[in-house]
Amino acid sequence: MKKFVAILLTLMLVLGIGAAVAEETYSDVSSVTVKKVYKLTNANMSSPAETFTLEQVGAGRVTDGDATSAPALGTITGAIFAKGAATVDGTTGNITIALPTYEKVGVYEYTLREVAGKTVGVAYYGKDILLKVTVIEQGGKVRVAAVHTESGEGDDTAKRDNFPNEYSAGDLNVTKTVAGNLGDQSKKFNFTVTFTKPDGKDVNSTITATVAGVDATDFNIAWDDKGTYTYTFQLAHGQKASFANLPYGVSYTVTEAAADGYTTTKAGDSGTINAAEHTAAFTNTKEGSIDTGVTTENLPYVLLIGFVVLAGAALLIKRKAHNN
Repeated sequence: MKKFVAILLTLMLVLGIGAAVAEETYSDVSSVTVKKVYKLTNANMSSPAETFTLEQVGAGRVTDGDATSAPALGTITGAIFAKGAATVDGTTGNITIALPTYEKVGVYEYTLREVAGKTVGVAYYGKDILLKVTVIEQGGKVRVAAVHTESGEGDDTAKRDNFPNEYSAGDLNVTKTVAGNLGDQSKKFNFTVTFTKPDGKDVNSTITATVAGVDATDFNIAWDDKGTYTYTFQLAHGQKASFANLPYGVSYTVTEAAADGYTTTKAGDSGTINAAEHTAAFTNTKEGSIDTGVTTENLPYVLLIGFVVLAGAALLIKRKAHNN
């Protein structure tokens, strides 16, 4: 009897497992969501507004099943980010891909690629994204979708639903130092900075300027037909001009007008923004001899001459008194 009960329990367990497997169901999906993560490379920067979207590259492929072709994907929306939305940790937005109706069961694959924009400082996702749709029969056709990175090869760890974009920007600081015994530390020196954007690119970032600790209200970038913008300003000893939120890829050249009697040394006066901070340092030096009248080198001789004159005067006075 015990043996019979054990066999019965075993059969019930096997049948239960089979029923559980048979009852596994999938929900039909009409669209796929791909997450875009908008990040800042450096803190304290402000990202431009940006919309990221994808496009289908080439025709879809049938990798399993009797279908002879894969229907094209439907509408693909964009992930819209407002100005300043990106953070160091990343802000998420969604791209939605509408799936078509499939007539036959099978496995369908699509290659997706991000539409590269022209915004300077924004890195676009350049790798292919694989979208795999498996259509099964389950009392009607059911679409099951998965998104993979790159070729989609490998195990399930290759699957992901988020793809990053970064905004990179930095600051340019122009500093002034006046040195030398004749250097006038109250004198203001004239500077010019010229910014140049990459060819075929757009600068949508908000760039600000502070000169000698004061916000420069006359700083308003308007790129000319050569893609350059020039700004002039003045600095005295110990002051600096700061240009903030310059996107990576923008180049700069800082020049100083010649000042009479001063020699100028400089460092970092030109380059391309590719780090959180750049410094263009200018030092103006003016040295000169100081005319104090009687120098310490001539003083012994002057004292000797003075002594001789005094001695002569005393002798003359003594003779005159003796004659009287």
